[in-house]
Amino acid sequence: MNKKTERKENLRLIIDTLRLSGPLAQARLKEACSLQASTVSYLVNDLRMCNLIVDAGKEDTQGRVGKPGNTIGLNNEQAQFLGVYVEDDCLHAYLIGIDGKTLGYEYVEYAPSDVEKMIFAISEKNLKAHRSIRGVGITIKAIVYNDGRIKSGIRRGGQDGQAGWDLVNLPDNLKAAFPDVPILIENDANSAAALYRYIQKCDNFVLYILNDIPFGIGCGLMVNGKVYRGFKGAAGEFFVKNLKAQQVYADAGAKAGTADKIIPVILPHVLQTVYLLDPERIVLTGSLFRNLSEGELEKASAYFGDVPVTVDIDGGEGQQLNPARGAALLAIDDYIERFVEEVAKR
Repeated sequence: MNKKTERKENLRLIIDTLRLSGPLAQARLKEACSLQASTVSYLVNDLRMCNLIVDAGKEDTQGRVGKPGNTIGLNNEQAQFLGVYVEDDCLHAYLIGIDGKTLGYEYVEYAPSDVEKMIFAISEKNLKAHRSIRGVGITIKAIVYNDGRIKSGIRRGGQDGQAGWDLVNLPDNLKAAFPDVPILIENDANSAAALYRYIQKCDNFVLYILNDIPFGIGCGLMVNGKVYRGFKGAAGEFFVKNLKAQQVYADAGAKAGTADKIIPVILPHVLQTVYLLDPERIVLTGSLFRNLSEGELEKASAYFGDVPVTVDIDGGEGQQLNPARGAALLAIDDYIERFVEEVAKR
């Protein structure tokens, strides 16, 4: 590895460590990154000069001997990111700092025919209000190829089955409207996987997102801390022969207990995935699990008794895995890649 490449890798490692661990004293940062003290000091100074790192107070020395040191953390005033989740009749928009913390949230309802107009409106509003936004992540219920094309952005919108909107041209339209800010468009399962990695500090797992109205199943693969997208970008697409899951959902009528009926349908896919990929855990999330009672969650969990890895069902009122937050985290990843390239040139 040449010096320039090594410097980029170490800069990326320091930034990612501070994102996942929060503010650290330089001694702790050295230990976490397994780097020499002189290397950490040199790179931290580079990041200070770019205003990406700031002092963050004294470290917590509980359980340690010695005088507490000063900590450093990522500077949310310098770099902020917008994450937007496009559902069929509403948007979730999160303002996220470069350290991954939520700085603001907005929920907007609209008629399905207004979806693209609302995406542009909420993006423009936030870009004007927050001059430190360095990137925007927009996550949708569709496959997004590696070249940015959307495989299918047509949605029916609501329960009436009427054609609602078509986002196939969204990437080009956004680039034309906002040429000065990088805008990333991603699948909702991949975005939720990015958020789960940030929250749980888990680098190898498979995430299923099950949504209702309209019903759909997505799958995100996290391998060694990175979303695995595949050759074209369609890795993780869920498939059950003869659309069995959709039929079970239709027969259930979107009533209470629908999740309980869908889980047996996806269970064979889960087991195949576990034996094929050997993940650390399986994660289930999405609106189909929203507001489940403790009893319903326990019943859902019981189906996975024979799965040889941990199964984590993200449900209940405190559901955390909103893909909008994950889209912002992926926009942060994109920004960091560009940032370390720029710093390494100096």
